[in-house]
Amino acid sequence: MINNKTAILFLAALPFYLNDFNNIFIKHELLWLAIDYGAKIIPLGFLFYLLRKGTLSRADLGLVALSMKQFILWTLGITTLGLCLDEPGFALWSKLLPSLRLGSIPIVTGSPLYMLDMTFGLALVAISEEIIFRGLAFTALKDRSYSIPQVFLISAIIFGLIHWSQGPVAVVATAITGSGLMVCMYCTGSIYPTIIAHYVINYLSFSGKAVEFWGL
Repeated sequence: MINNKTAILFLAALPFYLNDFNNIFIKHELLWLAIDYGAKIIPLGFLFYLLRKGTLSRADLGLVALSMKQFILWTLGITTLGLCLDEPGFALWSKLLPSLRLGSIPIVTGSPLYMLDMTFGLALVAISEEIIFRGLAFTALKDRSYSIPQVFLISAIIFGLIHWSQGPVAVVATAITGSGLMVCMYCTGSIYPTIIAHYVINYLSFSGKAVEFWGL
């Protein structure tokens, strides 16, 4: 049985790094979806198996309930913070860093699979990435006695790097946004507000509404 939380984090995160090859080489929409969703569902299944076996606790994954007042306030606050960091961050770093984009998501607006990916797909992204790169990452790094600034920095880097196929702009911008979302995990021990924030940020970004709002 795996007991080392760092090893668990590595195993849970690995499919996300490998999944970016999907963006580079797979252009068939349905095949891309199957690989992309599998790369998120499999790590979640692995973590919930360890949760059921008692190797991990709900708190280890940030699955901690908040009072209704806390939940609402943190959801509004962390969503606002994330929105202020995300699209403006992409605009800023695109001026400072080379694009070097290696791949992209093949599903376009007019595709019959578009709404599936914008609803179920983005929800799956938000849930899996927050559990692994906020909840579990915070726990694993704290267990290794890293300081809070180190936890924020390292978790930001490992989160940013799962977007490597999209180039350095995406890596840096998502790392900073991820670090902003980590504030909630640090302060409350819960990722429930960040799951919603993550979904809203991605939805507004992929739909183009965030760009329209910021006038970028």
